[in-house]
Amino acid sequence: MQSPLRYPGSKSDFIKTVSRILEDNDLVGLPIVEPYAGSAAITLGLLDAKLVKHATLVERDPLVYSFWKCVFEHTDDLISDFANLPINLETWHKLQPLQSVNTPLPKQIRKLGLACLFFNRANFSGILNAGPIGGKDQLSQYKIDCRTNKLEIISRIQKIAALAENVSVEFGDALQVIDRYRNRKKIFFYIDPPYFQKGESLYRYAYKLKEHKQLAIALAKTKFPWLLSYDVHHVIEFLYEDFHTKKFKFQYSARSPKNHEELVVSNFEIKQSTLELKKVKKGVNSNILTNKTKRPV
Repeated sequence: MQSPLRYPGSKSDFIKTVSRILEDNDLVGLPIVEPYAGSAAITLGLLDAKLVKHATLVERDPLVYSFWKCVFEHTDDLISDFANLPINLETWHKLQPLQSVNTPLPKQIRKLGLACLFFNRANFSGILNAGPIGGKDQLSQYKIDCRTNKLEIISRIQKIAALAENVSVEFGDALQVIDRYRNRKKIFFYIDPPYFQKGESLYRYAYKLKEHKQLAIALAKTKFPWLLSYDVHHVIEFLYEDFHTKKFKFQYSARSPKNHEELVVSNFEIKQSTLELKKVKKGVNSNILTNKTKRPV
């Protein structure tokens, strides 16, 4: 199952690894919460594989939240609107005012969800507040519509919408959601926050150092099992030095395909064998680079 969204740092190739983590740690069947939904690739993959019984997607960006709300609750409207939407610069300029919406009202959901899908497909690297593919003069050989295969995208939306009975979508702050669930044990959190480095250039709602610290503090207070993925940085490694941490190589693309090292953190021990998948993507090794294990707080 593929997400309709192109997303900076999407972890779609990490689904197999997370699946094995759930299986090896007796976490299969628990409901999952993804407090930074984004492309929701991990959660949707686990749900489709029936490894989790219910998913809660939480998103702070009004456009992204509205998109997922439309996918699961207004599927036909989203598909119809998208099918009839011209993918051109005129539409790009017409939808720009929706970028300034900070809190989605119920009557805005349909427009905001459509705008999210449009900008995600029409903008450079899927970044919602970036410029259009091909530039505003469309002088490049790649035009604004080159990443918008409507039939394929609609097919993905339809397949995902079939999971609607097992998905809840919330607009809100991840830290508040983590605090709300912190005393529960029979639930699993997959956490993929904004990158520490370059976050401001990739996401409309990036974190400052203060928020990154607050996330680490919030997770230290929880009783539920969680898995966290981050870009590698010494500050992040310091914040999570008392948890189980490992580094992986994924293939990630924001400007051009390249190997990308990320930090994976958990509050439970993960078996070495669980993580040794041969490939994450064709031709790309998923070797563990380091293995630093600490006692969880």
